[in-house]
Amino acid sequence: MKFKEYVTILMGKVKLYWLKLTFKTKVIILMSISLAIILVSIGFVIKSHINNQNLSPQMKRFKRDGTMFMLIPEEVNENENHVVKIKGNTIPQADIRIGYGIFGDTTTADKHGDFTLVYDDDLSEKTNIKITANIHGKSIARIVTVLPSPQVLKEIENNNKQIKEYEQEYQKVKKLKLKGKSYIDAKREISEISSNIDVKSQSNNSEIKEVSESERVTDITSNQDENGVSVMLSLEPSDEAKRDLAAKKALIKEEKDKAIAKEKYLNNLEAYEVPFQEYAIEYLIDKNTSTIYERTTDDASISQSKFTGDMDSKIEFNLDGLQMIAYHHYAGNKAVAFFNDATGNSNEAHSMNPETVRDQYFQKVNLTY
Repeated sequence: MKFKEYVTILMGKVKLYWLKLTFKTKVIILMSISLAIILVSIGFVIKSHINNQNLSPQMKRFKRDGTMFMLIPEEVNENENHVVKIKGNTIPQADIRIGYGIFGDTTTADKHGDFTLVYDDDLSEKTNIKITANIHGKSIARIVTVLPSPQVLKEIENNNKQIKEYEQEYQKVKKLKLKGKSYIDAKREISEISSNIDVKSQSNNSEIKEVSESERVTDITSNQDENGVSVMLSLEPSDEAKRDLAAKKALIKEEKDKAIAKEKYLNNLEAYEVPFQEYAIEYLIDKNTSTIYERTTDDASISQSKFTGDMDSKIEFNLDGLQMIAYHHYAGNKAVAFFNDATGNSNEAHSMNPETVRDQYFQKVNLTY
């Protein structure tokens, strides 16, 4: 039997039953049904009224004109596991997130608008986080301040207390009159403020590193941070240390002056070689003393003479009674020189390393360097 046919038969039986009832019975039934409907309607109205009475003013306004709202505490504390639970109330079924919802928790408000967010972070100080509710293209955001756990707050309090003590120690150190006192006495006065103050010393002369504890204080540098107070005392080096430094600097200057003088001297030496088939003539020209030296590679005897002039034009000298001149082939360039004698002989000579020629052929000549 189909449902429609069944309903038709059932309605027929109800109609037949209704027709058999007396008028009085029909009135009683109709009145009972009406009373039941009235009672249900009254119950529904009463229930709605009671529910509305329990709503917050913000929720009533939202239901009236759609105004967004969010109710959350201004401050919440982490628990001992560094977890924060943020409970609030907003628009029913709204999407709730912390920040951008990337690293924070997200949730959906229930049918009453209630929600709970979980924020997990190991905080060391107060932190403000933004809570945002979104629904149907509308949004509202509020800021809640998250406080570290009570244990962490206690640690912060103790740390701040310690820092305050450091600040007091620092101010006391700054008031000390330590200049002119020995390092030992200055350190003792600082230690009377606190034995935890780190006291070090250094020379006030960067060239003198070592100082003794008996030396006098010339300057004080103090510093204070979260780890405590530190003091650096600059000390005046002893007279002996100053004399040692002066002697050392004088020696360094002397060696430097000698090196400069040697370099200058060697720069004023020129050496030339005139090659022949079986021997060569070696010349050493000392422009420092205006002296020229000559020898051959096969004869160790050395001739010398004073000269006048300069090699860019010519020098004149006399070697063993023979009048001679010498000059650079090109002025300002000592690579090639000519050595001419009064008889008309002219020899082309090539520049050599002066130190090498001196060491090899003129060891017996008493040169300055």
